[in-house]
Amino acid sequence: MSAFLGHIHHWLYHKISRVVEREQLIYAKAEEMCGSTAEELQEQVWQIYGAPQPDAKLEEIIDHSNIHGWLQRQVTIAETREAAFIKELVDTCGSAAEGIARDAYAEHGKICGQHAKNQGKYEAELPSGIYQALNDYLLNGMPCDEGDAVIENAADKIVWEGNVCLQERNWVKAGVDKNFMKELYQQWFTGFVTALNPNFIYQQTADTLKGDRVNRHEIVKR
Repeated sequence: MSAFLGHIHHWLYHKISRVVEREQLIYAKAEEMCGSTAEELQEQVWQIYGAPQPDAKLEEIIDHSNIHGWLQRQVTIAETREAAFIKELVDTCGSAAEGIARDAYAEHGKICGQHAKNQGKYEAELPSGIYQALNDYLLNGMPCDEGDAVIENAADKIVWEGNVCLQERNWVKAGVDKNFMKELYQQWFTGFVTALNPNFIYQQTADTLKGDRVNRHEIVKR
């Protein structure tokens, strides 16, 4: 790996690891509620999608002959496995499991936001700095995938939009309710922004543009 590409690969690997971390947080909360049932559901999902990668250095586990393909596969597995676990929990435990997932996403967003704050490298007094941090922590496909477009960048607000949800293809594969998953991600965004700088809030709206539904996201100063 070149020094430049190596940096990008580690950046993406860390974002994949945070999805695994969030999945484990959901599991821990579910185990408190339903005990061995949570373990059985986790084992069931892991039999289909595989257990998470061991906590190891990227250089020790990556396929050096197919770096891009290996990372793409890990993105897909992590997002699909988490969504499948959420689906099984909700199917088994109903609204109580939905509450657990909401709490876990909000809590994990706050954990990541606080971690970003502690790094001291983001201009968290500016919405653009918060947006940069958000993109450094949020797993949103591969770097080469189509991303969101910033349409407004001001001192008190940043607005971005996109009509593509890169996680949705994996949610469909898992069979989970995509609207519920979008709600969970909003919980994560809200927790992240508030923890990084409580003077700002995250909000989302949906607009119709030329017949397509466009998701619009905002980080706005209170």
